Amino acid sequence: MEKKKTVQIFKDVGFNIQFFIGSGTPYTRWAFPVPANGSQRASIVGGINSNYKPWTVRGNLRIDKNFELTFGGKDPEKQRKANLNVYLQVLNVLNQRNILNVYNFTGLPDDDGFLSSPIAQSTIQSTNSPAAFIDLYNIFINRFSNYAQPRQIRLGILLDF
Repeated sequence: MEKKKTVQIFKDVGFNIQFFIGSGTPYTRWAFPVPANGSQRASIVGGINSNYKPWTVRGNLRIDKNFELTFGGKDPEKQRKANLNVYLQVLNVLNQRNILNVYNFTGLPDDDGFLSSPIAQSTIQSTNSPAAFIDLYNIFINRFSNYAQPRQIRLGILLDF
């Protein structure tokens, strides 16, 4: 009679979950909008660092499995052992759009308030193409560095010998 070989799927499997929650960091509110090129400064409203950016939430997940490898023949003295770890890692598993930076006048990550201000109207009208100026300015101020990274999925292998 043959012995049944049992397969243990969950043997040497690891599962990790991390959650990071952060309150918004302080910033100083400005009294009027200034161009995003940093050529001007504004007076502040309230105290220094008296306003706060939004909260951030991020979760990471990692699932891995270890496999023990034996190679080098059937002779126990010549055999070598190694460990193979295969993993799936998901960063920002909930795909949260966390805001890292805001503009000091509006408190928003994608609008500094300059285009809608009276100060900007003369600048916009003096350009060759006001519509192009507005479009390019909006692209310029909507910076990727104002947001945390989106979801990333990584598949990897680690070999220890």
